[in-house]
Amino acid sequence: MDTHRDWINTQIDPKRARRRANLKRMLRPRHIAFIGGRALESSITLCQDAGFNGEIWAVHPKYKTLAGVSCVPSVADLPSAPDAALLAVSRERTVDLVAQLSAVGAGGAASIAGEFAESDDRGVELQSRLQQAAGDMALVGPNCMGVMNLFDGVAVWGGDNLFNAAPDQGVALISQSGYVTYAITNVEQAFPLGYAISIGNQAVLDVGDYVDVLLDDARVRAIGLYLEGLVDVGALSRAATKALQKGVALVVLKAGGTQESAGLTKSHSGTLAVPNVLWSALFQRLGMVEVGSPKALIETLKLLGMAKTPIGNRLVCAANSGGYTALIAEKGRALGLDFPVLTDAQMAALRDKVPDLVSLSNPLDYNLPWASMLEPETANQGLDILIDDRCDLLVYFIDYPLKPSVGEVWMPTLEGLIRLNARRPKTIAIASVLPEGLPPALRNKLHEAGLPTLQGLDDAMAAISAAARYHTIQADFLDEGNPAARLLPTPGTMPSRAAVIDEAQGKQRLAAYGLTVPKGATGTADEVLEAAGEIGFPVVLKLLNADLAHKNRAGAVLLDLHSRQEVEVAVAAIRKAVAGYDPNIGTDHFLVESMVSRPRAEFIVGIKQEPGLGLALVLGSGGTEVEALRNFVTLLLPVNDVQILAAINGLDLTRQLKFDDVETHALLTAVRAITNFAEENRDKLLELDVNPLILDEEGCVTAVDALVCIAGKR
Repeated sequence: MDTHRDWINTQIDPKRARRRANLKRMLRPRHIAFIGGRALESSITLCQDAGFNGEIWAVHPKYKTLAGVSCVPSVADLPSAPDAALLAVSRERTVDLVAQLSAVGAGGAASIAGEFAESDDRGVELQSRLQQAAGDMALVGPNCMGVMNLFDGVAVWGGDNLFNAAPDQGVALISQSGYVTYAITNVEQAFPLGYAISIGNQAVLDVGDYVDVLLDDARVRAIGLYLEGLVDVGALSRAATKALQKGVALVVLKAGGTQESAGLTKSHSGTLAVPNVLWSALFQRLGMVEVGSPKALIETLKLLGMAKTPIGNRLVCAANSGGYTALIAEKGRALGLDFPVLTDAQMAALRDKVPDLVSLSNPLDYNLPWASMLEPETANQGLDILIDDRCDLLVYFIDYPLKPSVGEVWMPTLEGLIRLNARRPKTIAIASVLPEGLPPALRNKLHEAGLPTLQGLDDAMAAISAAARYHTIQADFLDEGNPAARLLPTPGTMPSRAAVIDEAQGKQRLAAYGLTVPKGATGTADEVLEAAGEIGFPVVLKLLNADLAHKNRAGAVLLDLHSRQEVEVAVAAIRKAVAGYDPNIGTDHFLVESMVSRPRAEFIVGIKQEPGLGLALVLGSGGTEVEALRNFVTLLLPVNDVQILAAINGLDLTRQLKFDDVETHALLTAVRAITNFAEENRDKLLELDVNPLILDEEGCVTAVDALVCIAGKR
């Protein structure tokens, strides 16, 4: 592991390392400079109210004071280089001030100004200048709210805000959306938030930088991410691998993953949107826990940010309603949660605690007589019966009544759960079925006692499932023994003049990497007529023209030809069909190949250069029905054999056909040859499709068709 850490460090360029060091200065500053007009007064007041114990400076050429803080006229007049600064000026002025701060050796600055790369061509130009002006300085944003360190009383934040000081350990939140950060920090209670960072356009620092720096703070137990787009997937992969190594969960909510939302993402944070299927492939590759809503993100972080976290998916639940227990079980099982069946000993012990009418099961309808609920030990000892070696997490569901005289009846039960949590190493949580089922004061009380409080059945169950997955995710990572296998390269510039090469050339290039292709020949109609007999019937005949990407649609492929006469007829038929499809396509050259006998299964292997991500591999059921079947697995390159095998075994087709080891190895070898070709040509390859890749009854795998779009001459 130490070797791995050293290897990762060698991948970080010196400028990035210096910026990260300066980000640490900014997150735990000795002094903060606020640069701008009256709008910054609420920010200064927030910093003061947060309990910041360092120096606060203000910069303005005309004002004498801002929020009671004396102003100096310029950055050059500051007492020293500030560790952190907040900029609230125009976009043009922002560039100049960032250059000045960098020149004096400031640690970092947050720019709340917008209208940079997310707006117009002028904004794109200014953001480029901003990147240059920052030098080694840690620039947060632009187009962001800033940073808050709730562990240490630091607010470099673009406005007034609720500031709840964090305990000694907690979670961090990194968000591309300033409002998502603003809303969560101003609304959520009983949430162990230690850092809130609004990263905006990621002009200088990207999400990988923030994650890496936060991982060096031992107080951070989990990190939540709200992402709309990517800047440097390589940096993110290194940070995510470091997080897996340290056991700090990365919980992620993505946005902007559909075609409809891509433009909105670009206009909001100026970053490149990533399609949903690639988001999920990326998160799975990097061991990140994906959630589906802002509330699920918060609830998952509550579970993973506490001192005790679930180490599996075995859930024991209790509620005071048979109807609720049925809902809990239904939703939990749909999310992959396991509800261990109560043992005979547990049922015998519980029968003394609950009425005879209550069915003893998990989830348990813990419907106690009112009198028994008045003693904390009823819950402390009674619910303890449910906890055994098969339990990873105990959750008690309650919707706390608002009327005090009614709600007080439930307090002894909750007090008993507090006692149970204090003496048991297993994770114990309180959850409500209704989103408003736990009042803020009660949530805070339970949270302070070490009990995470989850709100709303759907989000609570999603959070429990997500938190339970993390233990398996990290265990799989540690078992691999090769952490570097998760890393991704930073994509280079996409080829601008790539073109499709003809099928024969494409197959020749792939064959050089070990891919089996049919025996064949190319040439004029007369030449392929002669070659067909030498190859041996039956054969397939195809028009050979790089300008015709979809030969089947044009009628340019004819199969199962058993004689010279049939080949001759096929030549004429192809020419006629293509002329009707597009008369501008030449029909002078052909490819004739041997047919694959006794096919058993057809696959597609596709590789495409994805902006911001690099090469993405799709492996799925192939043939002419590929679009209808929609059964595929997506991976990001590079991949190793273990990852390819997992993808192969994850397909419905391979499970249905029950491949033996020989067949699986043959398919693995073919996919590996294709990915090796793609990796060797990473900077030139735009797209590649091998469809179908046929596995025959003899266990051989052959690439029957191939489309290669690559930079260079045809």
